[in-house]
Amino acid sequence: MLLLALSVSQLAGCGSVHRSYESMLLLGDVQSGAEDSRLKAITADPERSTVAYTVEDREHVADVYRPGDREPRGTLVLIHGFTEHGRRDPRLVEFATSMARTGFVVVTPDVEGPKTMAVGLDDARDIGDTLEHVTTGDELSTEPPVGVMAFSFAVGPSIIAAKDPRVADHVGFLVAVGGYYDMVDAITYVTTGYDPVGGETGEVAEPRREGKWVVLLSQLDRIADERDRELLRSIAERRIEAHWADVDDEVEQLGDEGEAVYALITNTEPGRVDELLAGLPEDVSHQIDGLDLAQRDLSRLQARLVLVHGTDDDVIPIGHSERLKAAVGEDQARLFPAGGLYHVDITPGLRDGWQLWRAAAHVLYLADRH
Repeated sequence: MLLLALSVSQLAGCGSVHRSYESMLLLGDVQSGAEDSRLKAITADPERSTVAYTVEDREHVADVYRPGDREPRGTLVLIHGFTEHGRRDPRLVEFATSMARTGFVVVTPDVEGPKTMAVGLDDARDIGDTLEHVTTGDELSTEPPVGVMAFSFAVGPSIIAAKDPRVADHVGFLVAVGGYYDMVDAITYVTTGYDPVGGETGEVAEPRREGKWVVLLSQLDRIADERDRELLRSIAERRIEAHWADVDDEVEQLGDEGEAVYALITNTEPGRVDELLAGLPEDVSHQIDGLDLAQRDLSRLQARLVLVHGTDDDVIPIGHSERLKAAVGEDQARLFPAGGLYHVDITPGLRDGWQLWRAAAHVLYLADRH
């Protein structure tokens, strides 16, 4: 460990040795999960409490993790991904605890969309409510600077929330892991295997088979026809369990709305995507357009953007984070391409360690420069 610390000092410079060492401890603790680690051995257990708060008659609940033995260095609002367990997903709890051990007050709100696999504009509003309460409320008693961290398709709502005039001046940084930029490009990739950003099939990873069905599940609540919703849910769940499952009977029973959505999800021709998107039910189209960062004015985003993306991502290819970085600007955004980071699943390996260590050190730097 001493040799490693000396190597870090040579790479990072004397002024940031401690932060560099902390970032190594943090990554070791994240990868250890609930098992022992050096960070656990030298820090007290964080304290977790639950708070309820109301913004414009909208009721919310969040867990707050506070460092057990040090003054806070800042606040991190941590947004969970697709999980029915929400803020109490074991992986999120472990990660929030690790971040609290490095000195952050970590706030993990329940966000309804990702809990029900239905990310939408309401989630951006609710994340914004939490950010507003973190920066102006009393119950959370947080510490500046305030940062946000989100994963995958929750990145879009988090960026939309962070640039909201209510909070834009108070959010110092935003960490986006495996995020998207253009919703049409993301849908094209996940459904057809062609990535308009990265090039022809074969130049990027083949998309996960279940990815298109997860996208379908995420939009079911926006389909007005109840029978179509249930038929599509059955189709998606069966195809996730076995991609060869025979769903012809369900498909034949679909109405107009269901047929439009099913046609998009099963389409394999990139040139038809725009046409099929135009035929979607109105509310589905509204949500897709609203979450499309390519249609948003990102100049209102004041936060420093930390983009972490796996080079082998088979849900959203890394080119999408490259485009997001370009849209925000080189001076405001940094991209850390991590080999072996499969979407948001961290696997051990030196390829991961170097870039993830750099990203972690940069986040600590952004918090400490306040």
